[in-house]
Amino acid sequence: MRPRPICVRLTAMTVFQNVQKGLIPARLTVADVYALQEAGVISEGENFELIEGEIVPMAAAKFSHHEWMKSRLNEALVLAKPADTALFVEPSVALSEITFVEPDIAIWPRTIESQEVRGPDLLLVIEVAVSSIGYDLRVKARLYAEACVREYWVVDAVRKTIRVHRDPVEGAYCDVREYEAHDTVSAMLPSIAIRLDTLD
Repeated sequence: MRPRPICVRLTAMTVFQNVQKGLIPARLTVADVYALQEAGVISEGENFELIEGEIVPMAAAKFSHHEWMKSRLNEALVLAKPADTALFVEPSVALSEITFVEPDIAIWPRTIESQEVRGPDLLLVIEVAVSSIGYDLRVKARLYAEACVREYWVVDAVRKTIRVHRDPVEGAYCDVREYEAHDTVSAMLPSIAIRLDTLD
């Protein structure tokens, strides 16, 4: 069932509230969300993710630790990544027909358009966490593993650790390791190596 026509522009929170009221179907597809955006019902600048068919509003305000870490990682990765890849900050990525996410940083081959990218195309996905650490380690890790994202990092911006997830099999990562700030973390992508205590 397609979403019912709506005459006003909605924020992600209003969409969430209208889902609760039954004015918008409780479960949407990625195609439904794109259609709502194209119709101007949902602003493309809204902060939300679609998790297994449900709109999940994201906090508009970011903690300073989060933004500092995301900025430094972005700078380091842009310089280190292979030339045939592109780095995206907070891209919308469809993991399935009913799930799209906006990771803090994602790298994939530059030949793939953003609306075409899928889990196996993602070469490195990074979530920077302050208050969302549990969600990123449980819910997001499962979603990325189910989508066969080959490498997923959760960077704890407060503790300055990196939890590296690799080898997705049947909805779970078989290889999960945590690194401290003084450890050098080498990605599966050639040339990428990060040490959090050297970021300034």
